[in-house]
Amino acid sequence: MTGAQVAVIGAGAAGLVTARELLRAGHTPTVYEQADRVGGVWVYNPQTDDDLSGRAASQPVYSSMYDSLRTNLPSDLMAFLDYPFDARGGGEDDWHRFPHHSRVLIYLENFCRDHKLQPCIKLSHTVTRLTPVGHTWQVCSTGANPDKAITTATFDAVVICNGHYSVPRLPRLPGIENFQGDTLHSHNYRDPQPFTDKKVVLWGAAASGTDISREILRVAREVHWCGHALRDNSQPGASARPTQPRNPSSTSGASKVYTHGDPVGFDHQGRLIFKDEPALDAIDSFMFCTGYDYQFPFLDEDIVTVTDNWVHPLYQDLLSPAYPNLAFIGLPYLIVPFPLFEIQARWFSRLLAGQLDLPDKATMTRAIDSQTQSLRAAGVETRHWHKLADKQTPYFNQLAAQCGERPLPDWFGQLTQAAQHARLANPAHFRDHPLQNLEIQTDDIDDSW
Repeated sequence: MTGAQVAVIGAGAAGLVTARELLRAGHTPTVYEQADRVGGVWVYNPQTDDDLSGRAASQPVYSSMYDSLRTNLPSDLMAFLDYPFDARGGGEDDWHRFPHHSRVLIYLENFCRDHKLQPCIKLSHTVTRLTPVGHTWQVCSTGANPDKAITTATFDAVVICNGHYSVPRLPRLPGIENFQGDTLHSHNYRDPQPFTDKKVVLWGAAASGTDISREILRVAREVHWCGHALRDNSQPGASARPTQPRNPSSTSGASKVYTHGDPVGFDHQGRLIFKDEPALDAIDSFMFCTGYDYQFPFLDEDIVTVTDNWVHPLYQDLLSPAYPNLAFIGLPYLIVPFPLFEIQARWFSRLLAGQLDLPDKATMTRAIDSQTQSLRAAGVETRHWHKLADKQTPYFNQLAAQCGERPLPDWFGQLTQAAQHARLANPAHFRDHPLQNLEIQTDDIDDSW
């Protein structure tokens, strides 16, 4: 299919690089973005939901960015492979190697400008419905017009790049209705000041729980950090003993952090119960740092289904076997995101251009079934079936080989490992220390990539 008309949903990093790859392959993208600017998750909004727990917000806020957030990957890895984070690409040479979120937004805005993507983008346009019509797709959307009228357009293909960091995931916690304190999700966390002199519990031991617990520690009276990985003190930097904050200038002067396993629930008195630990009482604030849900409200479930955050059926976590002109960019997580988005977008753009062969539906379905059986046999929880982690390089290289590209350069894997080791060894301060014994230079970036 040469010169395809392609709808792209979302103008974050995934949507922007998809638009560029589509243009390079000779297609015409139309990018729908519900916000009034590009950048997706990297657009900071100081406002929060009117329901801080994320359960029933009447005016949902899509930003999940907190004010102080910096990347937990060095900019060498964050960048698209042919558009670095320095003055050769979308950044400046004096930017920090672990940049603040505002720098990432500038980088993406410059990417949009330098690749002349603005004419392709419809800002303040929300997609409300995707409907297959024969071999095409009908896209219904509402725009910025005062009457919010629905408009429709027809496309040869659709790429969904709507992200998965805006709809809070709230695991069931029995008895939470008995808790009398404040409840919120990390989606609605912006800065630590509301927690001054409070006893705060955070549930979740991944990146947001790690960062926010340390930040709140500066001002709170006590911080109790809960999660499966913390049960046996296996979380780097965690301690079952109270720990003094990095900056003892906290207004309370007596901040402490304690670690716990996963909570069981709240009892009738509003105390937080654990399996093998004493209950916690007198809690002022409880924060879910439990991740986000994948949601596609504009798609019927007979096209794709989301089961405990597993989006299926998808070939190579990317393509619908029943609708091979429907792709999802950016579903995998625990990844180096921008380069992965880039190779997924290139793969699909070249597929549309007839430059790579696609297995038939039966073969793709067997591949999906085989992957599902392997994950289930390995005991991986369903909600983690899109997690790549150490499988991301083979995944990238497989897509690259299929569309005639080279594998990731050696420095990429070396720097990924060095960054991971630094984060594990010094989780509180790794962003501000040089990567030991490894200073990767990316002067050999090939502009043809």
